[in-house]
Amino acid sequence: MDHKQAYHSVSHHYSTKMMRTSLAVGVVWGVASLCLAIITGLVFMQDQWIGGTELSKGPGNFGLWRWCSDNRDGLDICRGQLDDFSTLLSPAFRSATIFTGLSLLGTLLTVLFWMFFCFCRSSSVFKLCGLLQILSGVFLLVAILSFPAGWDNSSVVGVCGPLADDFVLGTCGIRWTYLLAVVACCDAFLLGLLSLTLGCKVIPADPSHPLYPADTSQGYLMDNMHLPAQIKNHQPIILGDRYSDYSHNNIRDSTPYSQSNFQL
Repeated sequence: MDHKQAYHSVSHHYSTKMMRTSLAVGVVWGVASLCLAIITGLVFMQDQWIGGTELSKGPGNFGLWRWCSDNRDGLDICRGQLDDFSTLLSPAFRSATIFTGLSLLGTLLTVLFWMFFCFCRSSSVFKLCGLLQILSGVFLLVAILSFPAGWDNSSVVGVCGPLADDFVLGTCGIRWTYLLAVVACCDAFLLGLLSLTLGCKVIPADPSHPLYPADTSQGYLMDNMHLPAQIKNHQPIILGDRYSDYSHNNIRDSTPYSQSNFQL
């Protein structure tokens, strides 16, 4: 029969439990960080930040550096080149493009720095990745706030109507990429704080015992003198299912003396 793990003391029990929990949270953080890098890449490349609606003067959609405002023969004609900033519509769009690119760079560096877990202390790597993710969130927040300052451009007004102005969309609407950028910004801050928490969290170890399972060859019972005061007050720490085995192996034989106590 398989038995559960035994622990030397209360601190050993909680240290082991905390390490397992931290490992699980670290795996979740890693998967979420990879998803964040993918989402930030989509935000940077897509041209669906804002776009026309049924009330707009014409079809069109705008991204950070690429926009499509004409529709001829059912095909969108798009403009804007990432390697030529002069083709971007306004300084606000250029600023948003630069800061979104920096945010994407930060998220990619976070993923690349995972290899440092093999060479450096995990706490240092978590702190570095956390700072990078928080910086990525700050860069993306600047991009989200600066992008609406370019809505007064003539190309945007040509699609969204004369009411379009700084931070005013007119007859256009916000598309899914803009909302995805907001989600990515919040995600970057949350993952950065989580990474810093994992890096700064200190797991107290029991200095008198190494963190490995105790020898269970003699059973799970421990000397009561080695237990802290709170354990003596009817708070068990022994884990496992050895009490039943112990009781079966230590059945007291009845004796004539014990039987005589019940005789009239």
